[in-house]
Amino acid sequence: MCERRYRVGEQWYNFRPDALAEYRIGSQHVRFWLEWDRGTMNVRDLSIKFTAYEHFVTSREWVREEARVPRLLCVVPDIAQEKRVRRVAHTRLAHTSGLVVCTTTEVLLNEHGPLAPIWLLGTQGCDQGGLTVSVQRYGWSQLIS
Repeated sequence: MCERRYRVGEQWYNFRPDALAEYRIGSQHVRFWLEWDRGTMNVRDLSIKFTAYEHFVTSREWVREEARVPRLLCVVPDIAQEKRVRRVAHTRLAHTSGLVVCTTTEVLLNEHGPLAPIWLLGTQGCDQGGLTVSVQRYGWSQLIS
């Protein structure tokens, strides 16, 4: 189960990624949280979601299960939503140490598969205003190294 309820001080928090998974190849493995956006999340919803990630990571609750922060993979329906997700992630998570955010579109994932160079890494290509400029897409092997 990937949902977590945790306490920091006297305050209780909820953390609800869509999924938590692990990919293994040989001796390498990478854990990741998955967010699958069907185009229903607006900027406010994304900000709330990424604030929950920011808090969970900075609280260090993840250390109970893993030595490294899991990656955050976001699959979105189209390029416009991918840009929106990346802008909000840049705003909310730019100073969250250790959290790597990767995004792709559902179309690219369906056409090429998850191992292909379909992933945009982090908030690379986001300028100070959070606007996305042209960047390179990476394959899975590049994301886990």
